Amino acid sequence: MTFSNLDHPIRWLFFTHALAGALALLILAIPLFSKKGGKLHVLTGWIYTVAMIFVGLSSFVITPWRYFFDPQRNISTQNFSIFLFYIAIFTLSTIAYGISVLKAKNRKEPSLSFIHMAPSILTFLTGIATQLVGVMNNEVLLMLFPFLGHASAFSYIQYWRKAPTEKMHWWYAHMNGMFTACIATITAFLVTALPRIWPEANSPVLWIAPGVILGTFLNFWVKKYQKNFEKT
Repeated sequence: MTFSNLDHPIRWLFFTHALAGALALLILAIPLFSKKGGKLHVLTGWIYTVAMIFVGLSSFVITPWRYFFDPQRNISTQNFSIFLFYIAIFTLSTIAYGISVLKAKNRKEPSLSFIHMAPSILTFLTGIATQLVGVMNNEVLLMLFPFLGHASAFSYIQYWRKAPTEKMHWWYAHMNGMFTACIATITAFLVTALPRIWPEANSPVLWIAPGVILGTFLNFWVKKYQKNFEKT
């Protein structure tokens, strides 16, 4: 199903959802690789963030509609809707983390506040539910992708429940949150848009690869910054 031939008012939400997702995908590399803290980094970072917040929030309307009310729904589209619902929660959680660590960069004590802990706990619980559906429906993507969310949620909870020990802890946490959000953005594109352009690109391996490859790159990147900051 595509919004272009959908005879329902929700098609306009599909359309703006797709536009916001495309904007986020096109712009995400700029804040990642521009000078950190510079005007370009801040401006494009906020554009990406706002676009992805809209994508995530609009998914909370689109995915239930596709699951329960879409006239063309079937088990495959319903599984797909569950995945998109989960990835929306996961992405919003990573963005919330990436922003909140900047606001709390001067903290000296652990934080168990609702605003810091709730997104990660929700991501973990939603991921478990998604995997259970994946097992019941024998859907590999639903079974495997939430492991990335579990790992992120666990690391975020650990970050908040301990007092910071590194001088630039907030820098690494911000990188982790926003880069992970970018991984989710790329994964969503590979799952939703790429098969329409390249029908053969319909493999769970392709969908899970960004999390594995880019997650490894993120760890390397953080360690590089840690070494640089240790020298200063």
